[in-house]
Amino acid sequence: MRRVAAIFDVDQTLVQGYTERLFFRYLIRHAFLSLPQALTFLGNLACNPQARFQDKSYLAGLTVSEVLGLAQQCYREEIAPRVSRRGISCVLEHRDSGHAVILLTGSLSFLLLPLKEELGADWLIATEVGRDNGRFTGKIQGLHPRGENKLRLLLELALGQGLDLRHSYAYGDHIQDQHLLRSIGYPVAVNPSWRLKRQARRQCWPIRYF
Repeated sequence: MRRVAAIFDVDQTLVQGYTERLFFRYLIRHAFLSLPQALTFLGNLACNPQARFQDKSYLAGLTVSEVLGLAQQCYREEIAPRVSRRGISCVLEHRDSGHAVILLTGSLSFLLLPLKEELGADWLIATEVGRDNGRFTGKIQGLHPRGENKLRLLLELALGQGLDLRHSYAYGDHIQDQHLLRSIGYPVAVNPSWRLKRQARRQCWPIRYF
């Protein structure tokens, strides 16, 4: 028998705010990124906005072990207080129903591992950053989980794990999640952007606020 899944976006769905932005600021405050480095990175993004979700060059050259330790601190201090109680309740309801729980996000995988563990999620699909000789390369490994790529990565997991997506649930907040929501049996728009809210009303998808 194929297993039903509950797929959750993270930023602005389970967490109030954007987790990687919080971590970027955290790196600056703890002097892992100097202000000139941060401004150079942001300036490059402004000149190349198409790359802004995939450019992880601010991590290039940073020691993996130190960054991972700082990521755990950032999670405890900045991210955990922003996790929605209603969102947690929804996740636990699915777990109690025997559904597989999947966190599917464009944020950094190492930053959200504590959330996966706290929620008892079965899988975390997130952005993987390359490593070489104990340092981050600043380049993404594999597909970046955003837009249609979220659906591609989910389909790959579902095929390998025997998940029944026709009877599964998906929760997302942004219009970029529409590819995923359209392909799941029970889509839910959570804290939706105005474009996703309009789409949800057209498609008669439930709208919830966590």
